[in-house]
Amino acid sequence: MKKQPDYSPVLRKLLRAARIKGDPAATTGNLPAQDPSVDMLLVVTKSQSSRWQGNTAYFTVLDTQSIDSLQSAGASLEGYLFLIEQENKPVKWSISLPAAASYIRLCEHVVDLSEANDPLLQFRGQIYFQELLYELYRIDRQAVHDARTAVEHTREYMESHYAEVMSVKSLAEMAGISPSYYLELFKKIVGRSPIEYLTSVRINAAKRLMEQTEAPAHQIAETVGYKDPFYFSRQFKQATGMSPSRYAERDRNRIAAFHYPMTGQMLALQNIPYAAPLDREFCLFYKHKYEQQIPVHLKDPSMENNMLFNLEALQAGRPDLIIAGDWLPEAGRGELERIAPTLYVPWWEKDWRQHLLIVAQFLGETVQAERWLTQYEIKAATIRSKLKERLRDSSILAIHILNGSIHRFGGRNLGAVLYGDLGLRLPDSQSAEPAYEILSIEQLIALNPDRLLVAIGSDPQARTLWQDLTQMPEWQYMTAVRNRQVQQIQPDPWFDYSAMGHERILRAVIKLFSLDRPS
Repeated sequence: MKKQPDYSPVLRKLLRAARIKGDPAATTGNLPAQDPSVDMLLVVTKSQSSRWQGNTAYFTVLDTQSIDSLQSAGASLEGYLFLIEQENKPVKWSISLPAAASYIRLCEHVVDLSEANDPLLQFRGQIYFQELLYELYRIDRQAVHDARTAVEHTREYMESHYAEVMSVKSLAEMAGISPSYYLELFKKIVGRSPIEYLTSVRINAAKRLMEQTEAPAHQIAETVGYKDPFYFSRQFKQATGMSPSRYAERDRNRIAAFHYPMTGQMLALQNIPYAAPLDREFCLFYKHKYEQQIPVHLKDPSMENNMLFNLEALQAGRPDLIIAGDWLPEAGRGELERIAPTLYVPWWEKDWRQHLLIVAQFLGETVQAERWLTQYEIKAATIRSKLKERLRDSSILAIHILNGSIHRFGGRNLGAVLYGDLGLRLPDSQSAEPAYEILSIEQLIALNPDRLLVAIGSDPQARTLWQDLTQMPEWQYMTAVRNRQVQQIQPDPWFDYSAMGHERILRAVIKLFSLDRPS
């Protein structure tokens, strides 16, 4: 039987209720052999039968197989039998129950009142039965939540013990659930099988060792959990598009990411920049995780007075290659090209996917980029499906309050993820163009989105405008405000227009809309 229902709880009409105390044949003797319009709920409190476990509730169809199995359980079986009017489609699933809980008392009430002659008491019995169903659904939801938590723990275990021998069976035992259910739940939560995930963890660990040491491939293979270096090499090439030796050689190239988005593009290709700017608020993740691995720290290249500092830092660091945006003035381009061969990514002509492929071609890693994009599309499709179920047709507007003005995000930057990759809906009359435009307070209120995402700048004018806006009576009447669907977002990762940035935005969306919790 399935461990979990695949439909939403609904009201079910009780047709019959009975106790089973040591003689199931007597209880079921006058039941029809089969009725496709009736479901059966069996709540077992005690049993020595291999088919029916104690402290378990079973939902199943009323058929010959179920009745025969119940009648043959013998004197060891005790519990309650309920026949229910079928809704939608036949169901087959089971719920493990605590040894002592309110469901036993409810079962007693339902049986007693179903036998009453007074129609009002029978009606009360129907109400108790709905309470019983509620209790069973509640217990089941908690069990699913606990199982999810256990699966997350096994994922964390893989990440810290990847060199150990593991199997689906051993991981399922660790989670306390059956291997088949563990495999099903792990795929649902993570998006791939446990072994596929373990392989990715091991390969990523191998990449880190190649970046930080000069250890030979066979030694790295053994360190990350592979006894056969040839199998490790095949797995590594399948995951990265290149052999371990080619990857290690590539990592020795010193590549500078002159502008912020180029850092996210390089990291998506498993390339840690040799030089990069890390000083803006939307680079906090890169700063915290990669600061020690990036030898040359540049400053915000959008500030003219930082240009001299950056050029001197690059001259001293002597990178092999430089990747920059094509908005750099001609004078700056000449200076960069005197330091190292430089790629200029066409910023406005191309979108972030094309930016990634251009960078990948420059670095000889087109295969890795294509694989990364394929994985991204799979993740985005999964989240898009969950969002559609959770948000229905709600409209969403993302705004940025900066320097005393309100700016609306269109189809670029974070809008590329929200409205493009995830298919969320802008308020009526709004289009994805332009990418970023100023809105008046009156225009914002008139748009009246169902949900509102707000990024607030650190400047005093932004904070003042936000305070004034939230005090306006018109603001209080907006749908998003009344329904408490106004959520603040931070520059990191939402302002990072790169492959790595957008993958992190997907993760932020899961958290923002609680997609990892039952709806």
